[in-house]
Amino acid sequence: MLNKKEINSLAIPAILYNITEPLIGLVDTAIIGQIGEESTIAQGGVGLAAGLIATLVWGFAQMRTSLSAIISRQFGAKKIESIKSLVPQTLVLTFFTGLVLSILIISNYNQLANIVYGEINIDTFNYSKDYFIIRSYGLPLSLSIALFFGVFRGFQNTSWAMYISIIGGLSNIVLDLILVLGIENLVEPMGVKGAAWASVYSQLLMMSLCGIFYLRKTPFDFKIKIQLNLYFKEMLYIFINMFVRTMVLNLVFLISNRYANSYGSNSLAAYTIAYNIWIFSAFFIDGYSNAGNALAGKFMGEKNKNKLKILGKDLLKINIKIAVVLMVTYTALYPYIGKLFNPEENVNVIFKSIFWMVIIAQPFNSIAFTFDGIFKGLGRAVDLRNTLIIGTFFFFIPTIYFLDLFIPKLITIWVALTVWMIYRGLSLMIKFKKIINS
Repeated sequence: MLNKKEINSLAIPAILYNITEPLIGLVDTAIIGQIGEESTIAQGGVGLAAGLIATLVWGFAQMRTSLSAIISRQFGAKKIESIKSLVPQTLVLTFFTGLVLSILIISNYNQLANIVYGEINIDTFNYSKDYFIIRSYGLPLSLSIALFFGVFRGFQNTSWAMYISIIGGLSNIVLDLILVLGIENLVEPMGVKGAAWASVYSQLLMMSLCGIFYLRKTPFDFKIKIQLNLYFKEMLYIFINMFVRTMVLNLVFLISNRYANSYGSNSLAAYTIAYNIWIFSAFFIDGYSNAGNALAGKFMGEKNKNKLKILGKDLLKINIKIAVVLMVTYTALYPYIGKLFNPEENVNVIFKSIFWMVIIAQPFNSIAFTFDGIFKGLGRAVDLRNTLIIGTFFFFIPTIYFLDLFIPKLITIWVALTVWMIYRGLSLMIKFKKIINS
């Protein structure tokens, strides 16, 4: 039997640090919704820009997944010394990747926005640009923080990331209130730009805390060896496959953004609210999947398939229970949630017409995220990549395209996303059973 205390000690802190980022997004959305007459347009612009930022971070932060898988496996095999030089080498690579990425996208934002967003209201575009350019300054920090969290998780500890995320999240909320809305006679309101700067300043704080925990709590350091570590090639191999997978995953969200934008400002604002809640729920469920990530790699290092089998079964049960709790909570709050983020009646009518889809998607999300986490821990990047490619090009894109021909409304996006999640979850579940029975 598995030690439930060990699972919970990894999962509960992981839930708390997982939901910090989407909570920040929800707070940003709610505060921006109070800035005045153009709040709906501002929410739409920030929603588009935040989606693009998330796309870039999720894609290029996949070195976190590859490094975490290797660390947890070596931890289980009691060979942690063999990867001491790998960690600082990966940190340097990650930071400079973020720096180059930041320079490139800031220089080419107009062209990038045209490709990603399609036709867009000029005011919505200006708000998205104001937010995006400032947030881009923090890309090297975002990628580095993600990698530090991967190191901690591979070392079988998610509490450190939890502490850092909570401190960063609280600082972001306080700075949001100060910089977005201002303080009379002290700080001028900065609106959307204030929300972006609040995130960057919070990331600087989180980066500093990551360095402190890294040096004090792990056996790793910042000494760079010229000779590449033995596992560097494997780390890059997993990263490349996970990067391809994540780019396909984010293609789904970019397509969703384009369709939401094409339905008008009110629909885009409603989609932004629903999307942030969906992401919050996903990261909440993904907390136990993070435990699965760490433990699957450890059990693989120990060569213990029986524990791996029990891990999959136990995590699935727990995540489905979490999904049910979220469903009940959202159903009870159905009449009130939209108004928390935007007082506009037109936005709320659209939001209420689609939010039920977000609710019924939760059990399917729980299945997909459970096995996502386990497969990441096993380093099975090819399986994860192929599942995303098939799910996107054979399920999501055909569904959203054909439904839009007959029902050009937000419901089209959420039906397509749900179909996509159903395929991802069932496909990985079948593959997992084959692995443990082989």
